[in-house]
Amino acid sequence: MNPSHQKIIDLVSEYMERHPEQRFAQILFNLRINEFKEGTDFILRDIYNDSDEAIQKRMQDQLIWFELQQKVNRNIKEFRDSLPGMTVNERLYLTNLMDDFDIYRLSNKKFAAYILRELGVDQEAIDQILSSK
Repeated sequence: MNPSHQKIIDLVSEYMERHPEQRFAQILFNLRINEFKEGTDFILRDIYNDSDEAIQKRMQDQLIWFELQQKVNRNIKEFRDSLPGMTVNERLYLTNLMDDFDIYRLSNKKFAAYILRELGVDQEAIDQILSSK
C-alpha cells in the first residue's frame, strides 16, 4: 500500500470513529470520495481518473469544512440574540471568528461567506466585503 492509500484509509477510519452512527456508504459520500457532478441532474461524477492525492485532498477539505461549520455554530450559539445591531467586525470579534474569517477571506471565499451568513450578514454586504481587498 502506498502512503496516499494509507492516508485515505486513516481519514476514513478517523471519521468512522467520530461518527459511528453513519453507514459506510454515507461516510464515503460525506468525505467526497464519491460526489455529484456540478449541475442539477444529480449524476455521480466519474472518479476513476482521480488521483489518490486528489481524493485525499477532497477528503481533507471536506473535514475542514465540517469542522468550520461546527466551530461557527458553537461560537455563535450563545450570542445569536446579541448580534443584530452590531457591525460585522463586532460580530466577528464577539464570536471569536475574526481570525478564521481573515484566513478564509483570502484562501476560501465560500468558507468566509459561510461565516458571515451565519453571523446574519446580508448577501449584498457579503459580496461587497469579499470583493474588497
